[in-house]
Amino acid sequence: MEEHAGNHEEITPELLMVMSASIAAYLGRTVRIRKARFLDPMQVNAWGQSSRVVLQASHNLNVRHQ
Repeated sequence: MEEHAGNHEEITPELLMVMSASIAAYLGRTVRIRKARFLDPMQVNAWGQSSRVVLQASHNLNVRHQ
């Protein structure tokens, strides 16, 4: 079976490790991913997207950029 980009059925442990490593590199500390899932771009609406942006922006991450 041929797999197309963005057409995954499950999130593999390898994908979680890559996600965790890239987030840790960005933040400069280790992270734990508690939940991850693929979103269907055809079902994501503007209200939900804007709510997620506001929620993520409200978190105080104390990020140190170099």
